[in-house]
This record gives sequence, structure tokens and C-alpha cells, in this order.
Amino acid sequence: MDYRYQMPVQNDPRWMLVWQERRGAGRAVNTASWLTLGSISVTAVVQVLLAFSLPAGASMSLQYLGDCVGYLLLALVPILYVCFCGRPTEEFLPFRRPAQAGLSGRDMLFLYVFGMGLMLACNLPVSLVEALEQVFGFSGEIPNMPLDHTAFTQVLYFLYGTLIPPLVEEVLFRGAVLGCLRRWGNWFAIVVSALLFGLYHGNVAQFVFAVLIGILFGYLRVRTESILPCIVLHMFNNGMASVGALLQENMGQTVQQQFTIAYFVICFVAAVAAVVVRLAVEGKGSMKKLRIPADRMLTSQWQRMRGMATTAGGLLMLLYGVGSSIYVLMQSR
Repeated sequence: MDYRYQMPVQNDPRWMLVWQERRGAGRAVNTASWLTLGSISVTAVVQVLLAFSLPAGASMSLQYLGDCVGYLLLALVPILYVCFCGRPTEEFLPFRRPAQAGLSGRDMLFLYVFGMGLMLACNLPVSLVEALEQVFGFSGEIPNMPLDHTAFTQVLYFLYGTLIPPLVEEVLFRGAVLGCLRRWGNWFAIVVSALLFGLYHGNVAQFVFAVLIGILFGYLRVRTESILPCIVLHMFNNGMASVGALLQENMGQTVQQQFTIAYFVICFVAAVAAVVVRLAVEGKGSMKKLRIPADRMLTSQWQRMRGMATTAGGLLMLLYGVGSSIYVLMQSR
């Protein structure tokens, strides 16, 4: 299916087509923002209900069990939108085979390996942001989830950190959000969905990381015509962080640091090797195969993105992201 913008009437004056394009893109941004705000609201309501329903002094295992159920409910908003928006489910939650997107098994292997390297490289600007926060008197630390030595708690911690968030967040951001934006350009949808993904996290360091990997996941979603690669890489990223935290809790910080260094080195070396092998075996032309075709739009990317600052949903998402980030910074003093 071709998701590129189709001009409604060929003889309309150009200015009318430009106006329709801007208005349509703005409405899409507004819808995508409200989808994100709705999901955030569901999470907040569930957290409040859990805070009142759990008994005083409830175990950490019970708290994590409640959090797992609550996070799963976040998927209600995007799923309801996909079911009742009147458009094919395939536009929002595609699971196409690589061949259907013009990709071979080797292409997919390359995208996975190189994607892992790029995903880890996104930590470098995050380290710079954390260092700048420390210069201005903040701790520069991202709030961590609590953990203890109880086996059941650690299982739930891994489940909550590794499996549930990637599944739910990809359904929301690379599914419903990107799907409702895509009619107005592939890269427009990728960038706006990544910005909303960053604002959703509500703190400066995670905003930077989430935007960068959001662009990577958005690219994979559009190029492969499948949401599955995004889910797999997202789970890999969260899984490595969860394993590191579990190693630190059970074996100490030294073991955790050795593990982190090892998987960083392995992934970076594998990514570089994947590029070298692909260029040596298939030549420079093989990279063109992985490009996303340019969108034939009448307006620029920035003109279409104005909805982030000119629509009610876009403004509320900006206020949420900025307000939450300031609150987290103040808490880290």
C-alpha cells in the first residue's frame, strides 16, 4: 500500500493544496498527541488506584505485579483507536515478511546487527547531557526502579523492564501514532513519533535517548513494513539494562560494569563488521536498497511539524514533557 500523500483534486490551486496539507498534518499531530496523552492518563489512573488498593507495607513483588498489569493497560488507548478509527489494522500494526518489503534475510540480519550498534551509540549524547546536568548542580542520574534479592521480585523486575514496556510502547508509538501520521510523509511520521516518544518519558536524559532510538525504530517500522523489528530491538535494549541491574544487585558493581563493557564492545564490533562485510560482498549499491523513498510533498518537514506547537494536543504534550523534566531535575538536586 502506498501511504504517500495523494492530491485530492488535481486542478485545485497550489495554495489550496498546500493549505490542505498543512491542516491535515496538524490534525494528525493533534491526534497522535492525544493518543499519547490518553495512554499517559491511563497509566496515571492505574498508579493512583494501585497506591490506594495495595495494603500498607506491601511487598516489592506485589508492587511490581501491579505495575505489570497497569503497564499492560496502557495499550488500551492505541488498540481502541486502531479498532475504531475505520482504517485497516495493517496500517498500524503490520507484521509483514521481509520479502514483502523487498528485503532478504541478509538485509534483515544487517539491520538487526547494525541497529544494535546504533542503539548503543545513542548512549553517548545521553552521557553528555548527564555531565551537563552535573555541572549545573544536578545529580545527572535517571530514576531507577527498586530491586531486592527476592527471586520472585527479580523475575517480575525483568518482566516489567524487558518484555512489557517494549511491547506496549511499540504498539503505541510505532503502531497507532506513526500509523496516523504516515499519510503526511514517512520521515514526518518517523520524526514526530520519535519526539512524542521522547516527551512521553518525561526527563531530559531519557528524552534525548528516546528521540534517537525512536528515529531508528521508526525507520525500521517504515522500511521493513513490520513492527516486529522495533519490538525485538527495544526488548534487547531494555533487556541488557535489566540484566545489568540484576548482576549489580546479586554480584556487585564490578561484575555489572564488566558485563556492560563486554556487550558494548561486542555490539559495536559486530555493527562495524556488518558494514564492512556488506560493502565488501555486495558493494556500495547495497546500501541504497535500505533507503526510504523521498516523500513527494508540497510543504517542508518543518511546516508540517508546526502542529507540535499550534494544536491543543501538541502543546499539552510539550507542557507535559517540559514540566515532568523540570520536576525530575528538581528531585535530583
